[in-house]
Formats: sequence, C-alpha cells, structure tokens
Amino acid sequence: MRTPVFRIFFCVACLVAMPLQAQTVRFYIGTSEGEGIVMADLDTTTGALGPPTLAIELKKPGFLAVHPSKPLLYTTTDGPGDAKDGGVAALRVNSDGSLTLLNRVSSQGRGPVYLSLDATGQTLMVANYGSGSVASFQILEDGSVSEARSVHQHRGQGTDPARQKGPHAHAILPNPSNSFAYAPDLGIDKVMIYALEPAAGTLTPAGSTVIPGAAMGPRHLKWSDDGALAYVINELDLSISVFRPGETPGSMDFITTVSMLPAGAGQTGLTAAEVRIHPNGRFVYASIRDGTAQQRDAISVFRVTGHGLERLKTVPAEVSIPRTFAIDPTGQWLLIGGQKSRDVAVFKIDAETGSPDFQETKILSDVGIISIEVMPAWQ
Repeated sequence: MRTPVFRIFFCVACLVAMPLQAQTVRFYIGTSEGEGIVMADLDTTTGALGPPTLAIELKKPGFLAVHPSKPLLYTTTDGPGDAKDGGVAALRVNSDGSLTLLNRVSSQGRGPVYLSLDATGQTLMVANYGSGSVASFQILEDGSVSEARSVHQHRGQGTDPARQKGPHAHAILPNPSNSFAYAPDLGIDKVMIYALEPAAGTLTPAGSTVIPGAAMGPRHLKWSDDGALAYVINELDLSISVFRPGETPGSMDFITTVSMLPAGAGQTGLTAAEVRIHPNGRFVYASIRDGTAQQRDAISVFRVTGHGLERLKTVPAEVSIPRTFAIDPTGQWLLIGGQKSRDVAVFKIDAETGSPDFQETKILSDVGIISIEVMPAWQ
C-alpha cells in the first residue's frame, strides 16, 4: 500500500483508534482535500506516530465515527451524484486496516461537519453546518447506511451579524443513557434536543436549551460518562458552558460558563474549536485558534469540580490553528492537529494533574489538518 502525499483537512475528526497490539493503536485520518482516508499507528509507550498510509481513495472524507462493536467506519463526504447536499459513507475495516466502501447516501443538508453513532450502533446522526439541519440514518445489517430516516431543519438567528445570520448545526451526539441526542447550533445560540429511537434510526424534536449570553456560538458538546454533566464549547465567546440534566427527560439545566482564557487576555482574532474529557473524567481540555499572526494557539486545561470547571492552565498548542485534538484511549497522549501548520503535536498527559507536556511535532499532510477524533478500541 502506497504512502500518499497528503492533502489533509485532517479530520485528526478523524483519528479513530483501533487495537493492533498491547502498546499500539491504529488511527484513521480524514483527508477532506486529499486522496482519501489515511491510517497510521500511535505507540502508547513512547507517543511516537507511525508513517501514514492510504487506507482508501475517497473524495472529500471528513469527520469520522467508528462503530461501537463492529469493524465499520463512517465518514462525512460529498453527496452522491450531482447533489448539492453533502453525503455520509459507510466503510468496512479490513483485517489489514484498509477500508472498503459499502455505500454512500445524501446527508440531507449542505456542509456536513460532524457525525456520531448511538451506543448500540443502530443509528448514525449527522450535523449539516451549511444548511443548519440534522439528519439520522439506520445502520443496516451489512453495516451500510440507509437513506435518511429523519431530517430536522433548525430555525432562527443569533446576534453576531457575520456568523449568526441563520442556523449552523455544528455537532450531534447522544447522551450516555442513549435516550436523547443533542445538537449545538452555532448560529442560533441553542442546543437542540431530540428523542432518540435507536432501533428505528429516528430523531424526534424534544425541545432546546439556550446558551446564556449573546453571540456565544455553541460548537461541540461532550457528556461525562455518568451523564451528570455536559460541557458545551462556545466558539465565538471562547468559553465552556456547563449543564446538568433537568427534571424533564432530555432537558438540560444551566450551571455556569467559564472562560477558556486567563483574566485580562485579549480575544480579538481568537476562536474556540474542540472540547474533550480525559478518560479518567477528572479533566476537560479545550482548543483555542488564533486567526492572526500572533501565534496564540493554545490548549486550556480544566479540573472538574462539584460546581463545574476550574481552569488550571493554558499552554501553547505547538501547532497553528488547532481545529481539533484527540486523547488516546489510554489517557496518556494528547494529539493536536494544526490546520495551518499541517502537523500534529504530541503531548504526554500527567494523569494526576491533567497537565500536558509537549514532546514533538510531526508533519502529516501538505495542507491543513482540520479535526481529530479518537474512538475507543473495539471489544
């Protein structure tokens, strides 16, 4: 299998871990403007990244999601035929790590940027940023994806005249109980809530939660494993809003919003990108992108407290434009992708303090890395 010269919009949405041996995991990289999906290895003893290899040629693969129990991978991509809408594709993972396309269907919206599976692996959900809509699909017996079983168009606008003229669904994922799905919408300052029916592959509107404040721009969301807290990263405000489950099933009650930056730090030219929870549940990480030439790209580290989050430190990301990052399943390594610098920075994580210690960077593409998603190893 050849090693391509990558044109990667590194869905590093796209770092998806697979077991190889006791001290190595395999990951897949979405190359949105490259030749296809790439695979590589991470040594969990040393943190060394292996050379990337083309796993499949596929046009514009983006954010990735791995099936919870089967050798299947799903990606955002171009829509089939001449459709203006985007697409989602189902892929089989072969024994050598290469990928085989099973099928591709319309995402039922423009600009799909995020997808996830429910905990049982029966339903695939996608967020369409361009059209401000979400859709759900049934996973068929052979692993392929059905045509959309439900599609929901978001409505409204926010207060930022440049970024919030209309809805922009930026993510969608289920809660730990697998009963509801949550879709942060950057354009309307809300998290839209849907009742999830995994066996049917459907989503049913179940209300929404407003992010307190103006021009917040909710982008991504992560639930703690026990479902006690949800962390919503706000792209425009550079903050994380913390919620708990409400009394009404599926609802969310606001607790607090914490800044990603030290007091007095300037925000001009900065935007927030990704939020992740350490596997031990004690720490939360969030990335900051600098759109200027001031090299303020960073990762903020938070401690989970009884009342929300406490920011511990903000450290240089060691890449330019860290659109997203990943934590390997062992919790030892933080991998940050540079959208502008085209490299991946490796940090060693201290499990007791949560502090990331920079190790090295490695060029993995000839264009920008846009996202990284590390998934649990198959059981």
